[in-house]
Amino acid sequence: MDINEKIQQLITQNDLGTEIISIQKISGGLSHKIYRVRTDKADYAIKELNPAIMRKKDAYRNFVFSEKVARTARQNGINAVCALQFCGDVVLKVGDSFFMVFEWLNATTLTAEQVDEKHCRIIGQTLAKLHNINFCKPKNIQQNTQKTSLDINHYITLSIEQNKLYAQRLQRDADLLLKLHKRAAEATDNLNGDLTVSHADLDCKNVMWQGITPFIIDWESSGCINPTLELVQVAWYWAGGDIENLVPSKFETVIKSYLSEYRGKLCTDYAALVYANIGPKLAWLEYNLTRAFVETDEFAEIADNEVDKSLKETEYCVDLFDAVVKVLKNCF
Repeated sequence: MDINEKIQQLITQNDLGTEIISIQKISGGLSHKIYRVRTDKADYAIKELNPAIMRKKDAYRNFVFSEKVARTARQNGINAVCALQFCGDVVLKVGDSFFMVFEWLNATTLTAEQVDEKHCRIIGQTLAKLHNINFCKPKNIQQNTQKTSLDINHYITLSIEQNKLYAQRLQRDADLLLKLHKRAAEATDNLNGDLTVSHADLDCKNVMWQGITPFIIDWESSGCINPTLELVQVAWYWAGGDIENLVPSKFETVIKSYLSEYRGKLCTDYAALVYANIGPKLAWLEYNLTRAFVETDEFAEIADNEVDKSLKETEYCVDLFDAVVKVLKNCF
């Protein structure tokens, strides 16, 4: 079956309409494919899950758990966008493909350039409200420690053999990446004594806006994370750090608005927080290095772009290390 036939079967089997009016592929997904499907009943966002991810041992369990987190967040006043359930399940199989179905949301994401102080204040407050929720923590919950093996020499060899554009940068940064990998792992370990359940990937692409009202999407990274670490990560994203244009006032606004709402304990090991903030970037780098040599179609190109972006962002993190530590000290 092609994708249109699979979506038709999905719609029919789950009573989502008797007629499909249109199917539109939506750009922007870094790991999965998204389609806007309009039927005679409603509009839906249908996510076709990446088969490489679904082959992983705990993939299905993690998607189910992440939706439980999203539903709990919504029950506690967070505008969480949750997958529709069918006979109690949120992951649906059609042929050899897996799907999740969402009600279509008429809202937009913001680029880092479009984010202003008002958005940063709202995001800081929203994150604090999320961290204030008393989530039930089941056993064997996925933990967002972002640890990697980072076999850098292996990927250098592959990138040279396949003439990747980032091969030279990867070679140049090899020693730095290994050093950062060790320090990020140590810092993350030190922060693992105080964890909460959270979204763990709250960057600009995962928040949609209706005016000044945020709706949080893509909860699949949900798991245990140190709340202060996630605060630093979120402030970094929304202040433009991931595009190498950190605006200190936006960074401070996220931090201070969070502190005005959060009721829990904070970590004040600022250097550890900044090193641990680099950990997800190294994990994302390794994930995309792996994808770059095994993925097909547009995901291979996406992976190559994300490798290059991750390398540049990591260098930028190092350049701003002392400045970020100083801002954290001033805010706390």
